[in-house]
Amino acid sequence: MSTDGKIAAGLFLVAAVTFGYFDGGAGWNPYAHFDLTRAVVERHTLYVDGYDVNTGDLSPGTGGHTYINKPPGASLLAAIPYAVVFAAETLLHAPIDEMTRVNCWIATALSIGLCGACIGPVLYLYGRRRIGTTAPAALAVAAAVLFGTGVFPYSTMLFAQVPATLFLLLAVVLLSRHPLLAGIAAGIALSCFYVCGAAAPILFIVAFLRSWRAAARFAAGCLPLTVLMAIYQWHSFGSPFRTGMEASTRFTEKGSLFGVLRPPSPEALYGISTSPYRGLFFASPVLLFAVIGLVIMARRGDLRQDLWAVVTLVAMFFLAIASFNGWNGGCAFGPRYLLPIVPLLGIPLLAASTIGSRPLRALWICAALLSVSIHFIATATDPMPCPAVDNPIGGYLLPAFFTGRIPEETRVALPWYRTRSVGKIALPGDSGNLGELLFGRRKRASLAPIVVWLAGGMSLLFRAAKKHREA
Repeated sequence: MSTDGKIAAGLFLVAAVTFGYFDGGAGWNPYAHFDLTRAVVERHTLYVDGYDVNTGDLSPGTGGHTYINKPPGASLLAAIPYAVVFAAETLLHAPIDEMTRVNCWIATALSIGLCGACIGPVLYLYGRRRIGTTAPAALAVAAAVLFGTGVFPYSTMLFAQVPATLFLLLAVVLLSRHPLLAGIAAGIALSCFYVCGAAAPILFIVAFLRSWRAAARFAAGCLPLTVLMAIYQWHSFGSPFRTGMEASTRFTEKGSLFGVLRPPSPEALYGISTSPYRGLFFASPVLLFAVIGLVIMARRGDLRQDLWAVVTLVAMFFLAIASFNGWNGGCAFGPRYLLPIVPLLGIPLLAASTIGSRPLRALWICAALLSVSIHFIATATDPMPCPAVDNPIGGYLLPAFFTGRIPEETRVALPWYRTRSVGKIALPGDSGNLGELLFGRRKRASLAPIVVWLAGGMSLLFRAAKKHREA
């Protein structure tokens, strides 16, 4: 294995252990996904009748059955490790219904967590092989995206956005040289997150601008999975064009496209971009440096296809989510529906890292460290803050983590806290981390093992990357 391959493998290992260390907790969304995972593994059905008592993210479907109101991709990925867990527990006659939280944690770590851990190595290798970034710079960008953006907290929960993020990134980075594989990746992304369905036509056009053969290969890879999704929707909701969300009456509005899309809202655009509420760049200021990278990519002819793919996909996602009637994502940290474009912004970050300006590099490092700190605290404390909290970072997570107390306005917004005094980490009752088994519930000391692992692992990787640059 090459040195770059070893660094990428090491980065994957560091991220996989870090993500698996945390259980981000559950809610309607993760429970709905795990209900389908259980239905597929335990009784080989796509409906969740009987499992659905823990969630409201449901839709009535054909035959009088109940289905989740989401694409099935994330649940099917989680079904792979859960099938092994279920077989072992059945053999041991374990009380499976009583082990739902543990089983969901394991299935999440071995599916969503591993998908999240793959994002960093993909970016690192892309930077080294496609952009020509130095090993330390490519590693720094990959680490910033892994641990300084929503990839971190959402890799600890059974949400669909992380696998959609990985496969959309693969679709973009594979498009120029392996369009067939890029099409397959785009199809998998669609099976996880409906918005990624709009990404496939964009990538098809980008491939067509290169050559009709590339476009044909991309379509050949994407079409089978698109057809399977249509069959799933036909089987579940009576029409290949009727989504699970559209079939859900709880979240839809009359007159809206697919029941949920309306004209883009300026309030939503501000909310998902720079606001303290759900702002992407507020929680991850390091991503602002992508603007510089876009300029550099525009000046390089060999990166213009990648540039157009990134720009059009980012613009499409912003407009689509700003048009969504549930743009805030409910109980969420940051704009979770924008997560699939976060690693795409890592591509211009890689290009920006080729600039040798020391002041700019120092500013970038500060922004990256701030981003990582914010997302580490969010993951450890509460990665799904209630939508009633206007400023989750400054008004909830930071005070809780550092002082164990929250402001009165936050306590009022979260009525389950009877006083301003709260635990310092893992505030929701169904979240936690492995360190709590040693140090006790809600103790900051429980974070010590993973801090040592993360700091030590990244130090070794940066040392290897520096030696590789000097070789």
